[in-house]
Amino acid sequence: MTRSWAVSGVGVALLVAGLGAELARAEEKKPGMFDFETWKSPVTREREAAGQIAPQGLDLTPAVPSNGEPRTIRLRVYADSDYRGLVMRWQARLRGQLARINAVAGPVFNVHFEIESLRSWDRSHVGMAFDPILKDLEALDPAREVDLVLGLVTPARGVATSLHQLGEAFTPGHHIVLRGMDDEQEALAIDREYHLMPEDERQRLYIDRRGHKEVVLFLHEWGHAAGLLHEEDRSMIMNPTYDHRQTAFGPFDKQVLAMVIDKRLAFPGEAFPERAELLKLFEKAPPEIGSNRERAQLLAFLRSLSGGHPQSDSAPSSASGLSKTDVDAFNGAVAAAKSEHPDEAWKILAPLLQRLRESKADSDAWTHAGQLAAAIGALTAAAEAIGHVPRGGADIEKVAADVEMTRQRVALPPGTKAGVAPDHEPAYVAGFWAVAQLIGADDLKTARVRLDAFAAAFPDAPGVDLLTCDLELRAKHAAAATKRCEAAVAKYRYAQRAYYLLGLLAARAGRGAVAERQLDEAIHIDPKDDGAWRLLAQVYRSQRARGRLDELARRYQALFAAPLPQ
Repeated sequence: MTRSWAVSGVGVALLVAGLGAELARAEEKKPGMFDFETWKSPVTREREAAGQIAPQGLDLTPAVPSNGEPRTIRLRVYADSDYRGLVMRWQARLRGQLARINAVAGPVFNVHFEIESLRSWDRSHVGMAFDPILKDLEALDPAREVDLVLGLVTPARGVATSLHQLGEAFTPGHHIVLRGMDDEQEALAIDREYHLMPEDERQRLYIDRRGHKEVVLFLHEWGHAAGLLHEEDRSMIMNPTYDHRQTAFGPFDKQVLAMVIDKRLAFPGEAFPERAELLKLFEKAPPEIGSNRERAQLLAFLRSLSGGHPQSDSAPSSASGLSKTDVDAFNGAVAAAKSEHPDEAWKILAPLLQRLRESKADSDAWTHAGQLAAAIGALTAAAEAIGHVPRGGADIEKVAADVEMTRQRVALPPGTKAGVAPDHEPAYVAGFWAVAQLIGADDLKTARVRLDAFAAAFPDAPGVDLLTCDLELRAKHAAAATKRCEAAVAKYRYAQRAYYLLGLLAARAGRGAVAERQLDEAIHIDPKDDGAWRLLAQVYRSQRARGRLDELARRYQALFAAPLPQ
């Protein structure tokens, strides 16, 4: 979705299905032929099983030297009317949670969170999605006087298995929205599964799990606000699904967080002082950091900041053939893009492009226009800007690569055959990513509603088929998914993810040759898609095709300068 990807919750409750899965894992191991177990009382067996779902604490290995007193991250908190009405003693509960969070943030990053103020947010957000709530919070408080603004909103009820159901943050940004949740179901599940244990032991297990969960979820969300993306390793804090085994940030995450903390505390009040360094880090990020879509979105956002920030020396000026009015207009479009309003940015940029055509603007002005157009999804306009700039320069080559990559990933071919006029491309790209994020978060019910609206707006676009394929695959409707992915590639030869999903569907059906063909095509279109390489390697291992696996590993090593992941 744009730059909001994230997840977390203060005062969260049991992820009931998650606990059920952990209980199942605790009983997975079956005795072997020569495993002889001594007699144990039923309550001892329950204690041992409970120990397998109890958190083991968090890794406090320092990421930065602990020189002097911890630095302060100022936190302003808004609680909406529903949260205040339903969460008893919420102020005291939040302070207790932050004390546990600081017990980790202090030793690892030499910082501590300090509540600047607790404020009432006289709004109800019942039934609202996170994105408009985040934008509402940002409009309420732009975070110029504090380092982080936290919104506590309508408590959720029922089962939640994905962290994306619990909260969201701008990535990167200074705003986090978290839902409160009812803890009753976890307590009931523990009482039911461990009824032989004394009540105080069951209560301790419940309190330990809840405390660990709250710390992990807040740190996860804070990581997103600093620019961190998801990781696949279930033991990492940046994994999107809660697990009692989550203990630490990965090495790359620690490097990013340490840098962002230093920059933001050194330049308070500046929106993204870390933007240049963050861009350099993510351009060379390990392949396991984030999905291709997440990395592309983050890089595009950071490049739009570094390429067109109003305070940047690289912003176009009157020396580029633009009037001061046009320079101000361009900076206004950049501000709209930074605020996640690509439609508003395009309304400003479109007439500016017409004036560029009529004036004697130089290649610098066209380069900046191309960078901004690519960042907001105006791909045809970006391609036009590329045509006004001599090829070979690093900046314009990057714009060209971004345009091609975006077309492939959102399945939007050039021209109007897909039924998407150039003026509607920003809305198409933003709508595509909004639905894709909901699908990625397994919020399939909401995703279907958003996809229906997207399909109504762009009925002939291959991106509709691609998103429907992805959704049906996650809903375990293999035949329907296959049909829609095939329709996507029929409409757009370079719809890369459609080939990946077709490969995944074929692999699950045991059709190795078909999977290999589809995944080869996915890699051919986008060699940087690490997921296609990994899946093809799994296909070769399942077929015991050692020769083809070795050749794949050789190609991977040559491209990524790293071994093919196991």
